[in-house]
Amino acid sequence: MGQDTTEEVATPTPSSRSAADRIARQVLRIGDADPQALLSLKGSIWLSAIRCVIMYAVLPALAPVVGWIGVLARPLSIALVLAATVLSVHSLRRVWLADWEHRWAYTAFIGVVLLLLAVVLVFDIRALLNG
Repeated sequence: MGQDTTEEVATPTPSSRSAADRIARQVLRIGDADPQALLSLKGSIWLSAIRCVIMYAVLPALAPVVGWIGVLARPLSIALVLAATVLSVHSLRRVWLADWEHRWAYTAFIGVVLLLLAVVLVFDIRALLNG
């Protein structure tokens, strides 16, 4: 009765981090910043959902009705892909700042997302340039 069951979690020091962790922190430009609370990652997810709905539901549905929508589709897609890329990197930085235990799995997931966004961006730019 009356036992304190809370555990103190030690904050990793720069010397206690693995070489891979130190490299990832340098690439993300967060250095040895103190861990912060894991902030909401909803922004990236919402933007991705909005981009998908616009590009794969709204624009195709409206294209036959409004002929000029095709002119706006590629620039809008490029803008949304760039915004999604920025938000994805920002959320990845948050995860690393928080020293979340699953940061490497999340890093791999964001790597796949960034790769897919890059592919979409290349196709959109090529389609925009080829008219």
